[in-house]
Amino acid sequence: MQSTAVRNCIRCQRPLGEGLFCEYDGTFVLDSEGTIVMAGRGERILAWLISALILIFTLFIGWVIWWFLVAPRGQNPGKAVVGIRVIRTNGDAVGTGGMFVRGLAGQLAGLIPLYLDDLWILWDRDAQTLHDKLVNTVVVRAQGSEKIVERGGLGALPEGVTPPPIYGPPIRFSSAPSPGSTPPAGPPAPDTPAMALVRLAELRGKDLITEEEYQEKRRAIIDQL
Repeated sequence: MQSTAVRNCIRCQRPLGEGLFCEYDGTFVLDSEGTIVMAGRGERILAWLISALILIFTLFIGWVIWWFLVAPRGQNPGKAVVGIRVIRTNGDAVGTGGMFVRGLAGQLAGLIPLYLDDLWILWDRDAQTLHDKLVNTVVVRAQGSEKIVERGGLGALPEGVTPPPIYGPPIRFSSAPSPGSTPPAGPPAPDTPAMALVRLAELRGKDLITEEEYQEKRRAIIDQL
């Protein structure tokens, strides 16, 4: 059984949670180089508006032609203008077929009343729409994620990291020993300050401590680093 272990963001060096992006600077946690960053919610909305305007002013035909040009890079016309792209939650590239399927999923999810599908990004931890969750995709900034298009994926993942399974729970960082290895003898090692920070964040997330207690204990732990 896998257990959650401490791992820090490669860019800001702060402890990571269970999301696909660092909650502090938006770095994609599967990227060992730290260049892939989550697209901002404002960028997502702007891309949608631009795409809608292009669709109207080109009488749909121009939008479709442009779509076929940029879809192999995980983009539609609006996303290409703003500079964001779609990738898989496991770090793989999304091509023309994947963009087409994601578009169909968006049309299906769009039947949900009150624009719940699109509004979901406003409170979702990884800024996913419901159709993103349906097809296992996230949206990142184009700058820094070009390597995914070039390679077809991220390649080697950071040590101790396993990509989330399809339709599975959030990514977890495993501290379990590799197959065939011998577990170390003796009592478990005491918590490091970094591990204590993660445990403290879990208590806050479960509302077991107040925000004031969290900040006080966090400062005390940081003083030990």
